[in-house]
Amino acid sequence: MLFRTKQILFHPGNCLNRKKPYPRECRQCLVFCPHGALSETKEINPEKCTECGVCMAVCPSDGLVDRDMSRLGRYLFESERVVLNCPLAEPLGYEIACLGMLDRDAWTTLILLSELKEFKILTGDCGHCDDRPACAASVAVLKELLQVWTEQPLLKIEILPVKEDSLKPGEKNSSHHKEKIAIRQLNLRQQGKEKLKAILPSLEAEETYDIPKTREWFAEALALNPGKKVPYKAIRVNDDCTGCGVCSKICPQRALNQSQKEGKIRLVYEPMKCVQCSRCVDICGPKAMRFEYVDFSYKFLTGKILINETLTRHCTKCGKQIFHKNEPQLCLACASKDPSLKGVLY
Repeated sequence: MLFRTKQILFHPGNCLNRKKPYPRECRQCLVFCPHGALSETKEINPEKCTECGVCMAVCPSDGLVDRDMSRLGRYLFESERVVLNCPLAEPLGYEIACLGMLDRDAWTTLILLSELKEFKILTGDCGHCDDRPACAASVAVLKELLQVWTEQPLLKIEILPVKEDSLKPGEKNSSHHKEKIAIRQLNLRQQGKEKLKAILPSLEAEETYDIPKTREWFAEALALNPGKKVPYKAIRVNDDCTGCGVCSKICPQRALNQSQKEGKIRLVYEPMKCVQCSRCVDICGPKAMRFEYVDFSYKFLTGKILINETLTRHCTKCGKQIFHKNEPQLCLACASKDPSLKGVLY
């Protein structure tokens, strides 16, 4: 079943909770929605939803998506000059719902493209907008990204609210003014919706895919300069890894794959598939995994990376394979039979 509001779609097959059940379900969309417009089953209340897009930005896997994403992607890459504006700014470019819809990969894409073409983002007065929590969440991600970007990029964001020339004296900052802006906002979105229906009818249907749209943008933008390296939040593994393989089994994106051959256990990571949901980090018993920013080129982003190699270990008494580095090197069953190890847990 596909739940829909004016602009945002819920794709159940993309939701991490549906892909692979996990004791601590992802609830990012519910936590960050500033208007309480989402139910536990991801039904969107059109009376409460303002289409700020923060649910999309915090969803790791495109469980919630703006139906305009594919068209927006084409605009970003095909236009010689890119201007994005929110509904409360002057309509001088391509209208997006809010800065709140931009996640880390989207911001990285915009920064990369801003080095190749003229690029502007126009916003209204975010401080007085009901969607300011969404905007704040997205901008916080941008600030984090800029802190680790070694080459300081240029991305121009202008505050350019709707012109008020046509308002009568006394209407500024009044309820009538707010109503006028709200009506204009609804009209703009309705026009965009009707145009989009004619251009992209297939997006009305449910979609399921592994790679989020903004990750595809990121890869496409990086491919324009294959030698360039940009910060990417990737998995790192330390020597405490025992090769138990729980991380690869729990990964809903199949971004981690473990194999065993000739006495060695190899853990391979595919960054393109990873959505940084942190399930692998949370479930790792020896706490051997972490996320940190690494400078990635297109080759590394889209490739397969050997992130850990561990020698297999076996119980010195029964020969059963074990997944700990404690001494003595015994399985739990053999250790429990040894009186000298009473009370020692492995």
